[in-house]
Amino acid sequence: MPATVEERWLAAAAAAYGGLIAEHAMAGRDPFRNPIGHTLRKNLAALVREFFGSMDETAVDAAFAEIMALRSIQDLSVERAVGFVFTLRRIAREHSPQMRASEIDERIDRLALSAFRQYLACRERLGQLKLNEQLRAIGVARRRAARDGGGAVA
Repeated sequence: MPATVEERWLAAAAAAYGGLIAEHAMAGRDPFRNPIGHTLRKNLAALVREFFGSMDETAVDAAFAEIMALRSIQDLSVERAVGFVFTLRRIAREHSPQMRASEIDERIDRLALSAFRQYLACRERLGQLKLNEQLRAIGVARRRAARDGGGAVA
């Protein structure tokens, strides 16, 4: 049962990329030739285990940290980056009729919050890196201007 859940959820997660990228993400398993597919496949498997298991927050956060590290640097809106989490609700209901709907909903909510938290953390780190790079560039320009005897750089 979980393998089917994993494959369906992988297809939903890859669909956010659209077209050829989604096809490639589904096909290859090589982490160097297909980092998106490899990262999704490995971490969605861990998330499915947690969803049907203990829902260990540390394991869930670690899996989403890897997925969101990729998605946060790509040209995906937050809805497309995180929205695939909610597709698990339908998949789980179809494959696990023995689970109560309220339990599925509660677990999906926990997964979604973790995904969003990890996405925001990655975006914050990216913003800090961009700021640091801009500050470094200003420092270089000021040193160059001072060395060349030019005026101050704003």
